[in-house]
Parts: sequence; C-alpha cells; structure tokens
Amino acid sequence: MGALASGTAAVIGTGAFSSVEADRQVDVQVTEDANAYLGLDNSGEANDMYFDTSGDEYAVDFVESGNGGNGVNPNADTVAEDVFTITNQGTQPVEVSLSGSGDLSAQLPGSISAPSSDGITVALAEDDGDGDATYELGVGESVNVDFAINSGTSNLSGTLTIGAEAR
Repeated sequence: MGALASGTAAVIGTGAFSSVEADRQVDVQVTEDANAYLGLDNSGEANDMYFDTSGDEYAVDFVESGNGGNGVNPNADTVAEDVFTITNQGTQPVEVSLSGSGDLSAQLPGSISAPSSDGITVALAEDDGDGDATYELGVGESVNVDFAINSGTSNLSGTLTIGAEAR
C-alpha cells in the first residue's frame, strides 16, 4: 500500500502538462526614426541637409541642396560624408550593417569612394577594426553614414537597408 501511495505522489507531483493556452497583453509603440531603439537623425554636420526628416520614415535625398542646387554634377564623382547618424537607443550593444539595392551598394566601414560605374555607395563613417562589414555600437553610441555617387548622366535611386543585431 505504501508503494502505491508513493507512486501516485510521484505522478501527481511532476507538474507535467500536454498544452497550455494563455492570453497576455503585448504593447508595441511605433515612433519616428529619431526616437526608435535604433535611432536615425541628422548628423549635425554640413551634409545633413541631404537627410530628409519630414516624415516618420526618413530618407536621403540628393535632389535639392536647399541653396539653389538641384542635384549632383553629371559625369562626376561626388562624396557626401556625415549625411546622417545612427544611434543605439536600445538596451544592449548591437552590430550595425548597411546594404543596398537598386543603384545603391554598401562598402566596408571607415572608407567611402564612388563606385567605378554609375551608382551610389554608402558606408559607415567609422571602422571598429574587426575587418568585417559591421560596426559595434554600445548603448548610447552613434556612428555617421557617408555616401559617394558616380553620376553619369542618368538619375539614380536605391534602397538603403540598415541592420542591427544584438551582441
């Protein structure tokens, strides 16, 4: 009888279950790029006029300078350093990376140069010395973004993708 009682206690006391369904509240706030966990904002440098912060999703726009200019020179290489800043406003360090599509491609951090044919290149302004295409941003740290354009005679466009992965 004692063996039967202890065997029953073992089965009851295991806490095993086959399934659970529970509802929990989840709140997500969407905010403009400047206030997001991975913040994007003007660099405070001369070329930040090309960073359009007029909407919730910011954009890079080399169409108007705000001073009468309406684009880059044809058949020329144009470099614009420190166009905007990426800031880690999250809770842990992240590895930031850039990639592009369309006429835009990314270069390794720390150096920017125009592509060899018509196109736009983008790079993080600083290199963290690890030799890869990412830059580590600690909490509260920032890095600027540089652009270079080989213009030819046609308009160019592309999509910039900014990635961040927790370390």
